[in-house]
Amino acid sequence: MYTPFFVVFVRTETIMLKKYLLVLVFIPVLLLCLEVPSHAFWLWSPKDKMPVNPKYAAKDTPREQFDWAMRFYKEKDFKRAAEEFVRLTKSYPDSDLAPDAQYYAGRSYEEQGKYLFAYENYQKTVEKYPYTRRMEEILKREYNIANIFENKDTAKFMDLELSLSLDRAATIYGKIVENSPFSTWAVKSLYKMAEVYRRMRKYSEAIDAYEKLIKDYPECDFVDEAKYQLAYARYEASLAPEYDQEGTEQALKEFKQLSRTTPVPSIAKEAEKALVELKVKKAESIEKIAMFYERQRKYRSAILYYKDISRNYPKTEVAKRAEEKIEILQQRIKD
Repeated sequence: MYTPFFVVFVRTETIMLKKYLLVLVFIPVLLLCLEVPSHAFWLWSPKDKMPVNPKYAAKDTPREQFDWAMRFYKEKDFKRAAEEFVRLTKSYPDSDLAPDAQYYAGRSYEEQGKYLFAYENYQKTVEKYPYTRRMEEILKREYNIANIFENKDTAKFMDLELSLSLDRAATIYGKIVENSPFSTWAVKSLYKMAEVYRRMRKYSEAIDAYEKLIKDYPECDFVDEAKYQLAYARYEASLAPEYDQEGTEQALKEFKQLSRTTPVPSIAKEAEKALVELKVKKAESIEKIAMFYERQRKYRSAILYYKDISRNYPKTEVAKRAEEKIEILQQRIKD
């Protein structure tokens, strides 16, 4: 038998093509081996069942990896330390060393001034390892980070503070309350969270936080101060366009009760001062209604509102003006 010419030609071409492709693949690999640093080699990892770069691979055991990361931490190479601690948590998430590694990742970021990353790693420690022995330390550090965000300079628009930092502070304070609701850090955080919300004019959230503190922690040192701030938050809310006057009425009641019942003299004094101020504001709001009816020449309706001011808010400048208006309008009605 003989092999047809076209078959020989095809086989020859196929062999040449394979050799050509082999050369194309081999030359770049050879060049890489000659020019690229040794840490860029990729090796097959039986554990991961995929190629890995030795530079970015975890050590063979959690202990080796932890010690490796701690070496950078002690040398104050916090950037590398954070990377290595995080690598341990990803490669050995169920290791006994994983909670401490997650915590030290947060510490490493905090040392770099990367406070958001620090908080996120502390929070991961709490959520993934709720029985961590570092809980008290984590709560303290999260609280301090929230303080840092709260105290950052903020931009203002028409006296309203616009800041992502304030949002972050409120979020972190809220998480601390969730993490350990019966700790002293929770009480402090709840009070601070309410203050932050007031700065952002999120009065509903602020009122909720104050009310939660008063209800859930009735024996804490912040209760009397929280009651005072709650009343003032209601008053501030009543001044906003989207709120009605019910908030002012409620604030008046709370200030009046607080001035009579609080055992703290300084708070009682502040409550009485706020009560006077609030009465003036309330009287001024009623005066505006009376003036509206006066401009419409509905004098009898105007007199009713002026009398309301005179009766309920005496000894104020607004009451004096109201009494003068009553005489003038009564004379106009007679005329």
